[in-house]
Amino acid sequence: MTPVEEIKSKLDIVNLIQEYFPLKQSGANFKATCPFHNEKTPSFMVSRDKQFYKCFGCGEGGDMFTFLQKMENIEFPEALKILADKAGVQLKQVSYDPKMQNLKTRLYDLHKVAVQFYSDQFFNSPLAKNAREYLINTRKLNKDIINQFQIGYAPNLWDAVSKHLRSAGFSDAEIKQSGLVVEKNTPGLDGRNYYDRFRDRIMFPIADHHGNIVGFTGRTMKNEETAKYINTPQTVIYNKSQILYGLDKAKTDIRKNNLIILVEGNMDVIASHKIGVRNVVAASGTSLTLDQITLLRRYTTNVALCFDADAAGVAAAERGIDMLWQAGMSVKVIILPARIKDPDELISKSADAWFEAIEKRVNFMDYFLRVSTAGKNLKDIDVKNSIAQKILPWLAKLVNRIEQDHYLKKLASLIEVDESSLREELNKFKTKNQSQSTPTAPEPVQFEAPKSNKAQLVSQRLLALAFYDTNYIKELIDSLAPEVIENSLTDIYKEIIFHYTKNNEFNLEQFYNYLKAEKSNLAFVFDTLQLLAHSEFSEFSPSELNREFNLTLKWLQKDHITSKLKSIEHSIRTAEQGGNRQKADELMKEFSELSRELAGL
Repeated sequence: MTPVEEIKSKLDIVNLIQEYFPLKQSGANFKATCPFHNEKTPSFMVSRDKQFYKCFGCGEGGDMFTFLQKMENIEFPEALKILADKAGVQLKQVSYDPKMQNLKTRLYDLHKVAVQFYSDQFFNSPLAKNAREYLINTRKLNKDIINQFQIGYAPNLWDAVSKHLRSAGFSDAEIKQSGLVVEKNTPGLDGRNYYDRFRDRIMFPIADHHGNIVGFTGRTMKNEETAKYINTPQTVIYNKSQILYGLDKAKTDIRKNNLIILVEGNMDVIASHKIGVRNVVAASGTSLTLDQITLLRRYTTNVALCFDADAAGVAAAERGIDMLWQAGMSVKVIILPARIKDPDELISKSADAWFEAIEKRVNFMDYFLRVSTAGKNLKDIDVKNSIAQKILPWLAKLVNRIEQDHYLKKLASLIEVDESSLREELNKFKTKNQSQSTPTAPEPVQFEAPKSNKAQLVSQRLLALAFYDTNYIKELIDSLAPEVIENSLTDIYKEIIFHYTKNNEFNLEQFYNYLKAEKSNLAFVFDTLQLLAHSEFSEFSPSELNREFNLTLKWLQKDHITSKLKSIEHSIRTAEQGGNRQKADELMKEFSELSRELAGL
């Protein structure tokens, strides 16, 4: 088998698509609203048997590779690599093949080599002694967790990793585009004009949500170093606004727990995994972005943020919480004990305390009300006003009106102020919010897709119905000429006519086997129509099938005649303008005959 065939034999398109959005079973097939265009009634169908999808609203369709390319906006080589890794299929790279590889896949391969190099250095190099002692003795990480996160060490040398990458067959251009080196103005003795970016640093590989290593975070081992952590700069494969550290390892547990725990640092994620809490991801010190929220929404709409007990982190998280709400996410807060700065520190003191903090998570507004009123003299009018001015802007951002009303009542009770007065103030903030530009909620990516015209949709339904019940084939052929069927389906309709005329009957299985052997392009059209047939007609009664057949047949006949009448009308005007009276009369006669035929339908 080719790599593509082997991948398809090991993966299920239904499982792949359900990583992006839920599918609802419909007989032997599955359906959903289409991710490629806006629609209210589901017309996106997936066949597990044939391993392909088709939208009967916009016309998009294909296999698992096509789907992944569309959803991730990537080229075939990247889709091939992602699915090969998922299926455990080894892609042999005998030589560089532009059709099978592009720059991104080369950089993914380069990072695999770099990860292995840094790992070997960490476990085997004398230069990594301090790094080993720090992680194993100070941070209490065992070998299993270090291997799981592929943590390594960059030696305190100027060309350690770049020399290794060159020896592995990567070009200077590829090494420069990896972000692992820094360019300099003048070449060195070896003729190279770059040096290693990471030196004497513990290396934390950063993976995208598919598990491809796309960059690194390097923690310095030098006390005098001003930059404790540095990251790979933006590259062809690394964009920090689209990455959440640990998501590739957390996906399964996020779905299982229906919850994302969002922390700040890489070590928070690693420490959580060490004690079995795996639905944890990190924004790695950056503010949440719309791209990251869109990613998170694939897995759940429930997110828990980790804050300390005195609300110091609220201001920094303000924009992220606002966007999470706008995206329809439920936001809860995990409150750390006093004087504990992060989950990593808490876990080092007590794993049970981290479990307990997660279990006791509260809604963000409950947390914010609590910390905003704690220790305050709620009888003082200035304090009342100060608290209201702090809380009301947040209430104005709440998308859920029930929650907004609930917390407005709670605030009124806490500070003993009339609810109607608070509501007046709240409306001022709402008006202010509406006048300001607010990031829109991330929606599923909508792609430009070729729109099916109505004639195509009706033709699809008519042929699908004929395949669903072949007793309609004879009447169909007797009633409809090939040119009446929409252009994209004319070829398969001609084959139907040929098969029936030749055998004086229509055997569906024989017809499909013939298409697979002689007309493979039409075999896919057949599969598509079969998918539509079982989706649409499996619950129809005989009378409903008859009604559907007659309606679609007549609609196509009328549409065909109407189109011809418009064409003849144009030709009549042309003939009259040219003074060709005889031609105009002939056309008028044809126009009258067709009009009578249309009236009789």
